[in-house]
Amino acid sequence: MKKLLLIPLTVMLSNCALYNAYMLTGFDNNEYQLVTKIRAEAQTFKTECDDLIKSKNNAIQLTYDTNLFMLYSEHIPHNDDVIDASKSLHDIAEGLSNQYNKSDKVSPMFCKIKFTTVETSADKIQTTVGRRPR
Repeated sequence: MKKLLLIPLTVMLSNCALYNAYMLTGFDNNEYQLVTKIRAEAQTFKTECDDLIKSKNNAIQLTYDTNLFMLYSEHIPHNDDVIDASKSLHDIAEGLSNQYNKSDKVSPMFCKIKFTTVETSADKIQTTVGRRPR
C-alpha cells in the first residue's frame, strides 16, 4: 500500500519541479551585463566625487544606466525580485542626480555615500541574477 502511495507522490513532486523550473526566470546575459556596468561605474565614480562637474555628469550617466536596467528588466516574466531591486537602484541614482540639479554644492561625502550604496546594491542584484539557472 505504501508503494502505491509513493507513485502518485513521486509524479506530483516531479511535476512541481518542472513547474518551478519553468516559472523561474532564467539567466539573461544582457540583464547581467547591465547590472555589472552599473556596479563598475559606481565603483569608479565614487573616486571622482571631489570634482563637482565630473561627479554631476557621472550622476547623470548612472541615472541613465539604472533607468535602462529598470526598463530592460521590467518585462522579463517572473522577474519580480529584480524588477523591484532595479527600481530601488534607479531611485538611489536619481536622488543623487536630483541633488546636483537642485544645488551646485553637493558634498563629496554625500556623493561617495550614494555611489557606494549603488555599488553595494548592484553587487547584490548581480549575485541574484548570476545564480539563475542557465
